[in-house]
Amino acid sequence: MRKTNFMLGILLAVVGLLMIIVPDKCIKAAVVILGVEAIANGIFSLIKIRQLISDKDFQSAVLVRGIISIIIGLLAVILPLRFAEIMWTVMLYVLAAYLLFAALLELYAVAKLRNTGIERKQYVVEAIVSIICALILFIIPQQAGMVIIRILGVVVLLVSLVYVLYEWRNRPIVVDNVEVVDDNSAPVTDKPASEKTVENKTNKKNS
Repeated sequence: MRKTNFMLGILLAVVGLLMIIVPDKCIKAAVVILGVEAIANGIFSLIKIRQLISDKDFQSAVLVRGIISIIIGLLAVILPLRFAEIMWTVMLYVLAAYLLFAALLELYAVAKLRNTGIERKQYVVEAIVSIICALILFIIPQQAGMVIIRILGVVVLLVSLVYVLYEWRNRPIVVDNVEVVDDNSAPVTDKPASEKTVENKTNKKNS
């Protein structure tokens, strides 16, 4: 059992439970977390991804995506913490629109990488995940939003519990070192071998 994976499963189970019990608090936390992720993603795009190829259109798309990510991320972290409750709902829509726009820019950038030999699968997956998250964020403010969050919480909880159980069942078995004693070994005595011989001869004479 790897302790890191086991603790990760426990953490996911707690998150799933919170999504079921207090979905509104989880949404607020998700806004801030998405904001932090957007900032980190924007910085990474400007520093690393923009340098992948020298194509001007590619670099412009990544530059725009990176700057927008940083701006939206800062707004998502700062505004909901400083203004009224309505700002949470506003930021959900803003984040959803940002994720859709960022996904389109990423798909455009991926198309530019077609003949470069650079692995594109991870960027395509990221774009698809962004679109799915955007759709979820658009739905959350609606009346059915809390129901969806609770359903997702149940899914996360069940998956994490299965994961924890799997890690527990596949934990390595620790075998203690056991000292083996040979029963056929000669008894240990304090008498030297010469004394034993003399004693045996004396016993024979007496008999």
